[in-house]
Amino acid sequence: MTKELYRVRSKKTVLSVVNSAVSAVQKSSTVKTGLRLYDNGCIGVAGAIGAYDENRLIDHAKQMLTFKIPYDCGPAAEIKRSVDLADSFTLDEEDFVKSSEELLAMLEKRYPRFAFSHKITYEESETSLQNSCGADLVCRDKAVQAQLLIKHKNSKSLMDSVGVDVMRGFDTDSMFKAISETCACYEEKISVPDRKMPVVMLLDHSVLHKFYSDLNGRTMGTGASMFSGKLGQKLFADHFSLNIERFPREQYRCFFDAEGTVLPNDRLSLIENGVLKTPFSSKKIAKEYGFAPTGSAGGEYDSVPDTSIEGLQVQSSGKTISDLLGGRKAVYVVFASGGDFTSQGEYASPVQSAFLFEKGNLLGRLPQLSISSSIYDMFGADFIGLSSDGNSPHTPLRYLAMDMDVATIGDWL
Repeated sequence: MTKELYRVRSKKTVLSVVNSAVSAVQKSSTVKTGLRLYDNGCIGVAGAIGAYDENRLIDHAKQMLTFKIPYDCGPAAEIKRSVDLADSFTLDEEDFVKSSEELLAMLEKRYPRFAFSHKITYEESETSLQNSCGADLVCRDKAVQAQLLIKHKNSKSLMDSVGVDVMRGFDTDSMFKAISETCACYEEKISVPDRKMPVVMLLDHSVLHKFYSDLNGRTMGTGASMFSGKLGQKLFADHFSLNIERFPREQYRCFFDAEGTVLPNDRLSLIENGVLKTPFSSKKIAKEYGFAPTGSAGGEYDSVPDTSIEGLQVQSSGKTISDLLGGRKAVYVVFASGGDFTSQGEYASPVQSAFLFEKGNLLGRLPQLSISSSIYDMFGADFIGLSSDGNSPHTPLRYLAMDMDVATIGDWL
């Protein structure tokens, strides 16, 4: 019998923001522990939050083993690695609150016609996995994340834009620039003709949802995916690759998954230079359907690990968005809600918030639009690329660009 401890620690300070001011400060410190027992091709899991009696957890996990939950792939073994990014900066809670209030004051002063709301979070985290097979994995990190909804005070919409930035530290000027980029040109109304043109996304990657659903190992294995039976085929552009990437420093992401799988060089290709190589799978699903495990297991600390989309990432082109666009103007989608793919891979979505984008700058606000294409065009002949830059030097978010059919469907909201 193999015993394994999967532990997630988190210490958070969350500032609730209402109308460009801090309205509440919430602090939390949690330790969630999952104890897993592996025996005769089955798994038993028990969990606890905070302090716990390990013997009681073991007894509970043994009881769960009697339910014969199948798990016939071995746990991680003889692998040791530790990544600690929590020491990359020093910021106490008092300075975090003070810096956040300074940021909000700057936003209010520079853009008094807008209200900024939602939250700013400072979190220290640690994920670890140790077992009796010799696995010992630890990943620690610490970061500040601002997630602010932006509303023009004359607007009838619930929100008109979104500002997001993530960094290890607190660079007030950089965060101000990233969050407020749409405010400077919001009142400049611009229209575009109905035509095929570049569409750029930084936050809303709904165009990847078909990969989330149909490149799943279970969906592929049961034959329910539009990609079933197409392994090894060239389906997309030469310059399109889709990977599982677990680079903790660049992507603020744990380098191992919930099963303790560590990828060689922290990357594995699912689609390489347009060729479909493998779906993403947990070890259990990979073994069940004859695929390669891809470090794609996720789930709650006290659940049986299952296939997750965490780490699914378009490979960067290594070029800036300006270089990728080559001087062409683009539609910059801030958020698009209500779109979807058909079972054949056709895609269409209304766009509630978009701006005209050129050479890395926003020129003005666009009216309500629709965007449409198909998955084989979006990541085939019409794929432009994922940029090496974003709207902040700190955030892991990058610009995803492709040509799509764009049409005006309404006035400015």
